[in-house]
Amino acid sequence: MPQILSIAVCISDGVTLSDFIPPMEIISGLNDVDNPLFGPAMGEVPYRVEMEYLSPTMDPVVSVRGRLAPTFNPTMTYADALASGKQFDIIWVPAGPIPNFETGEHGIPAEEIAFIAQQAPKAKYVMSVCGGAMQLAFAGLLAGKRATTNKLFFRAVVGATPKDIKWVPQARWVVDGNVWTSSGVAAGSDMALAFVEHLSDAKTVRVIRGAVEIPEVTEKDDPFAAFHGLV
Repeated sequence: MPQILSIAVCISDGVTLSDFIPPMEIISGLNDVDNPLFGPAMGEVPYRVEMEYLSPTMDPVVSVRGRLAPTFNPTMTYADALASGKQFDIIWVPAGPIPNFETGEHGIPAEEIAFIAQQAPKAKYVMSVCGGAMQLAFAGLLAGKRATTNKLFFRAVVGATPKDIKWVPQARWVVDGNVWTSSGVAAGSDMALAFVEHLSDAKTVRVIRGAVEIPEVTEKDDPFAAFHGLV
């Protein structure tokens, strides 16, 4: 029997939708092994996945682009998730809201940081996309670890977070133990595909990659570090 991995996607107002919607579609491709259209080409897949989308309230979440962009309906509040006693296997943290780097105010809900800090020690994987690395940093999860983040805000993120983090300026994504962090937005989809291969194999991820038509890159393929003058 396949093992079901539970994923908690940590969101709030100001979230970047592309930091979690495409990656969740990619990772949920593991479930396609049970679909007669895709399954025969995927081989043996040891995992299936299920997702919960957590927010401070059950109100529709307004993204970083405001109400001109789609809103997103959470499936559970942070309080209810903690009260349930459920331990999630994977914690996925997208960016948002964008901090005020001049004042130091980050606007990340306290209950989100508390949930991440409570869940991370027993989670199998903790993962962030773009500025989501800030939530991991504020939750104390990046101390002594290598990590990366969006290159546009790289210097500001480094300046706003604890000094014991080994920020990597040139990387599409970084893996340090069970903590995965990616660069900006689209890099989250690249990391998601690498994660699918980590959970399964090259055969499985090739089927999913072919379906979403995202070219293969490695964690070292990062042209935006030079673009933003970091190297």
